[in-house]
Amino acid sequence: MPKVSVIIPVYNAEKYLHACLDSVVNQTLTDIQIICVDDGSPDRCPQILDEYAAKDQRITIIHQQNVGIAGARNAAYPFIKGEYTLFVDDDDTIEPNLCEKAVTVADAEQADTTYFFIDRGQKGHQDKWSYKIPELIGKHALTENDYLILLRVPMVWAKLWRTRFLLDNNICCPVGQYVEDVFMQWKTLIHCPKIALLPEVMYHYRKYPLSTLNEPSKKYLMGFVATYDLIKDVLQKSGNYHGEWKQLFLRRKLWHLRAVYSHLPISRQKEYLHMVKDRIGSDEQEYLSQKNKLNRQVKVFYFALQGSRFAAVENAVYITLRKIEITFRKFRDQWKQRGS
Repeated sequence: MPKVSVIIPVYNAEKYLHACLDSVVNQTLTDIQIICVDDGSPDRCPQILDEYAAKDQRITIIHQQNVGIAGARNAAYPFIKGEYTLFVDDDDTIEPNLCEKAVTVADAEQADTTYFFIDRGQKGHQDKWSYKIPELIGKHALTENDYLILLRVPMVWAKLWRTRFLLDNNICCPVGQYVEDVFMQWKTLIHCPKIALLPEVMYHYRKYPLSTLNEPSKKYLMGFVATYDLIKDVLQKSGNYHGEWKQLFLRRKLWHLRAVYSHLPISRQKEYLHMVKDRIGSDEQEYLSQKNKLNRQVKVFYFALQGSRFAAVENAVYITLRKIEITFRKFRDQWKQRGS
């Protein structure tokens, strides 16, 4: 029984795959299993994987038709043998001692999920939330704001999982949906995992120049919105859709759906608004009418969606200022890169 099973879904990452695999096979903790799922990759990834497997008996390769990253991760589950499970994306790299250090912390704390810091190439919004996790360690009872911090760091690869916890609670990716990380994080939190932290940058995330939101398909937008239907279903079936959990769900759903809109190109906004409007039911309406912790900018977005002209003008101003801010940041980052 290896100490750690590393799962790597692979698709169209020929340019980065060597660096990813090298960072995994050269871990200081050698007692690991490496499961690579070739998700019908059209480039040389299948051949690269086979070459690595021929040299390292710890590597298991699964070749399958393309089903998407969620299905690729899930395909590895029947092969997991490790006490712990680590997810790594095919274009990212990890520190050579990640497995060793994370396992040491997890063993000492008997943790179900052990978080570590990530490097996104630049200081970003989610990094800010990652660095708030130390505030939660050792707390006997987490508050709504505490859970909000963890929901802001949903990435499956931002933590080491205890395999038994993962499998016993059927925590896997929803196939055919998007933001699968968010779904898995909600399902994880309702099972009250014991969390630990390795307070060092251990994972290096590579951000593609073109994100999905730059050219979102209708399938992506529908899948993104539908993910919150799945989360609500999980909360209801587990008996948690009430009280603090319900409030947290509504707060997070309303914030997240609006956040996506603020990043969309104008050509896709109208289509997306129709999808969002169909997902605003009586629970959401009641929450919007209450005094709560929901950001005013978010409330204005939904009031505009309901037909308020004043809110529509205010929302347009917010969105415009947000786009100016994003454009400025891109320009600043490009300028810094040229200077370096």
